[in-house]
Amino acid sequence: MFNKIGVGLGGIFLIFSSVLFWQSFSFDYYSDLGPGPGLFPRWLSAALILLSVLYIAGSLRGMQVRWGEVLPKGRDLLNVIMVLVSVLLFMLLLDSAGFIAAGSVMLLVLLMRSYAWYRAAAIAVGTSAFLYVAFSMGLDVPLPTGDLWDWMGG
Repeated sequence: MFNKIGVGLGGIFLIFSSVLFWQSFSFDYYSDLGPGPGLFPRWLSAALILLSVLYIAGSLRGMQVRWGEVLPKGRDLLNVIMVLVSVLLFMLLLDSAGFIAAGSVMLLVLLMRSYAWYRAAAIAVGTSAFLYVAFSMGLDVPLPTGDLWDWMGG
């Protein structure tokens, strides 16, 4: 009997990595300066395809996944959930609120469990503002400012 969960998850990862592999061909593999922007995604997605196929093969041969042994428990599970929630909030807020606000909310969610709220807020806003300045002004990487900032004329 094969592991249905393992085959299903392996199939999901196989589809995901195949889409990434297909999309990687829209980038140049080589550029005038050497390796292009398509090199890393193509090789990474190819490795994911290989690992997915190996995982599906192992599941078909009877390898069992015991979720109780794989997933963290207690405080560690809460830490994993908080990271996922903070990243989701960042993605949802980035376009509308901008990098500084979205980054501040993300870091605040992560830091609230370890610091007092005012210290967590200061660290979150300071870090996000520093990263915004470093990337947008120092490295000339455009980061989203958000609809509110644009509406205010910034």
